[in-house]
Amino acid sequence: MRNRYILLHLCLLSPILFKKSGFAQSNEPVIKITYPESRAIFQRENDNTSTIYLSGSVYQPVDSVQARVQAEETGQGLNTNWVTVQRNPQGGIFQGSIRAKGGWYRLEVQAFAGGKVVSADVVRKVGIGEVFIITGQSNAQGFQNYGAVGAVDDRVNCVSYDNSTANSLADPPAPTFQQLTATSLIGPRGQSAWCWGALGDLLVKQYGVPVLFINTAWAGTTIKNWHDSADGIVAKNIFAIGTPYENFPTGMPYANLVIALRYYCSLQGLRAVLWQQGETDNIPLHSTRQAYANDMQYIVNKTRSDTERYPAWVLARSSYNLGEVSQDIIQAQNDVINTYNNNVFAGPFTDNIQIPRFDEVHFGNRATNNPGDKGLNDLAQAWLTSLNAVFFASSRPLPPLPQPVVTVACGTANNSLTLSLPNLYNSYSWNSGQATRSIVVNKPGVYRAVLKDRIGNTYLSPALDVQGPIQPVTPTISLASNPGKVVDNQQQVCADSSLSIIANTSMNSTGVWSVSAANVISKTITLNKTGTYSLQAVNVYGCKSPQPASISLTVRPKIATPSIAQIGAYTLQAVLPTPTGGQPDLFDWQRAGGEVIPNNSAVIKVVVSANYSVRAKTTFSFANSNNLTCYSDYSTPQAFIFDRSNGGLSIYPNPSVDGVVTIETLEDLANADVEVFSLSGQPLFSSIVPLMNERKSIDLSGLAQGVYLVRVRSAGFDVSKRIIINR
Repeated sequence: MRNRYILLHLCLLSPILFKKSGFAQSNEPVIKITYPESRAIFQRENDNTSTIYLSGSVYQPVDSVQARVQAEETGQGLNTNWVTVQRNPQGGIFQGSIRAKGGWYRLEVQAFAGGKVVSADVVRKVGIGEVFIITGQSNAQGFQNYGAVGAVDDRVNCVSYDNSTANSLADPPAPTFQQLTATSLIGPRGQSAWCWGALGDLLVKQYGVPVLFINTAWAGTTIKNWHDSADGIVAKNIFAIGTPYENFPTGMPYANLVIALRYYCSLQGLRAVLWQQGETDNIPLHSTRQAYANDMQYIVNKTRSDTERYPAWVLARSSYNLGEVSQDIIQAQNDVINTYNNNVFAGPFTDNIQIPRFDEVHFGNRATNNPGDKGLNDLAQAWLTSLNAVFFASSRPLPPLPQPVVTVACGTANNSLTLSLPNLYNSYSWNSGQATRSIVVNKPGVYRAVLKDRIGNTYLSPALDVQGPIQPVTPTISLASNPGKVVDNQQQVCADSSLSIIANTSMNSTGVWSVSAANVISKTITLNKTGTYSLQAVNVYGCKSPQPASISLTVRPKIATPSIAQIGAYTLQAVLPTPTGGQPDLFDWQRAGGEVIPNNSAVIKVVVSANYSVRAKTTFSFANSNNLTCYSDYSTPQAFIFDRSNGGLSIYPNPSVDGVVTIETLEDLANADVEVFSLSGQPLFSSIVPLMNERKSIDLSGLAQGVYLVRVRSAGFDVSKRIIINR
C-alpha cells in the first residue's frame, strides 16, 4: 500500500561538529511522498483554507524539504510558492504541512542537498474542500440497480473501505480513495453512488472545491437502533424478529458512525454529518414526536461526547413510507434543528420528492424521462438547496488533526533502532504487533503505529521505512577521477594540488570523514594536508558502519623555482637552488609567448634570440608504484642574444688553464670530425662526434702550453678556431 506514514526526528549522528556539503545525485529516488494518498481531500475552514499534512521517505541525507501545490487544471485551485516544510530531516523521513486555498491539486516536494535540488516527487489529485459523513437508513445508504449515476466531475470522491459484511469494530486500514462512480461502494457501507454522486457534481460546480463522501448508513434501521447501539445495547432488527438475524452485529449501526468520526475526521476533517432517516419510525413504529426528538438529540450529543469534538449535523426531514407521512417525525426533526446553538442544520424536505417512489419507500432513477422519474437526481438537488452558502458560513467544520511526532534513535551497537511516540496518548498499536510507546526494531520493514487518545480518537503515526540492513557496511574510497575503482590507502599530491576522493556507501548512507577536529558529512571530500583520514558510513537512521576505511595522504613539498644560466654561446642551463627529494629532475623549457621547447634536460641548446623560462618537474614514488610528478613555478625569464660573429663555432674557455675545452656549433652536425693541429700544421688530436647537437668537451691536457688550431668539419661545414692553452 502506498500509504506509509513517515516518522519524524531521527537522532543526531553525534555531538561533534558536522559540516554538510557535496551530496551527489544518483539514479535511486532520494525522496518519496507517502502521505497523503492520491484523492485525499482535507476539510476546508470557513475562510476557504486548510492544512495539508504531508510526510514521506528520505533515502539519502538531505538539508531541507520544500513543498507546494499546483492546480490540477486551470481554475481548480490557487497555486502556492515553494515553502520549506522541514529542515535537516532525520531518520529516513520528512514530515510537515502546507496551507492552501480550496482546490484540486498536484502536491509536489523537492529535496535539497548542498544548495541544490537532488530529487523531487509528486502526488496527483489532492484536495482541499468538503468532507461529509452520510448516515441514517436505506435512503441514505442506497442500493445498486436503482439507476444511480456516478459523479461526472473527477473531484467527487469517496472512501473505498468496505465494512458492509465484516462489520469490524477495529479501525479501518490506512485510507484509500476513489472517484465516485455509479456502482462505487462508498465506504464503509454505502451502496452505489445513490444521490451522492449527483450531489457531489452539484457542490463542485457551485463552490469549486472537491468533495469527499463517507457513508455509514444502514438500511432498515430505526432511530432506537442507533440510540441502543450508541449505549452499548444490542440493537434489534424489527424486520427480523424471531430469526437468526434479529440482532444487529455488535455495536452496529452506531459503531460505523463513531469509527468514521474518530478515524476519518482525525485525518481528513469534516464539514457535517448528513442524516436521512425516519421512514421506519413512521411505518411501522409510529414513533412520537418527543421520543424521536429525544433519540435524535441523544445521538447528536453522543457523537460529540464520544469524540470531544463538535461535528455539525444536517437532518433531512423524511418520513414517507408506504404512501404515508408523519408530521410527528418531521416536527421532531425540526425540533432538533431549531435547538439553539446546536450546530444542527435543516436538510431537505423529502416527503414530496418522487411520489410515487421507485418502490414503496425508496428513491430511484427510472429509464424514462417523465416528470418525477429521476428521483435520485431530484433528491440530490434538494440536498444542494439545503447545503447553501448560509449553511457553509454558519456550520463549524472540524479541521484535520496533525500527525504525532515520532523520534528514532540508533542503538549503541548500531544494528537496531528505537522508535518512540509522545506520551500524550492512551494506547499505541504498532503494525509489528507491539503495544508500547517505544519499540526496538532490528530488521528491514515499514513500521507505523495507530494511536488513540483517552476519548478514542485515532491518530496514525508517520511510518519509518527501514531499507536494507540497519547497520551500513564498511565504506570504500575511490578517487573522484576514477569513481569505479577502490583507491590504494597510500596517496600523494603536490603541494599546489589536492586530492578529491569519494565515499562509496550504500544507497541510504553517506560518508562521515574524520578531518582534523571535526567530522565532515559528504559524498566527496577534497584534501590538501599531509595526514591519515578515516571514513565511516552513516545511514539516514543515524547508524554507523562497523569499521572505518582510511587513507594516508602525503603532500609533497613545493619544488623550488630554478634559475637560468647561460653557460655557452648556444647553451642555457637550469639551476635548482635546493634538491627536490625526488628523481629524476627534468625540466620544461619555453620561449616568450609560451612556445614549448621539446627538451627536458637541465642543459639545452638555443639558437634564437628570445626570453627563456624553465620549470622543474620531479617524480616521487611509493612502493606501490603510485608515481607522482610535481612541478615548480616557471623561472624569471632569461634573455638570450644570438651571437653571429663566431662563424657558427664556439670554443671555450679560451685560453684554457687545464687543456679541457668545450666545443659548440650553431648547426647540429652529423659525424663531425674534430681535429687539433699545431700552428705548423702537425695533427695532434682527432675524434669523430656522431651527432654534434650540443656542447662537447675535449681533453687536450696532454698538449704543451701554446697556441693550437681546432678544426670542425662535417658535410657543408668546415670552420677552424685558434685556442690557447695557458697553464
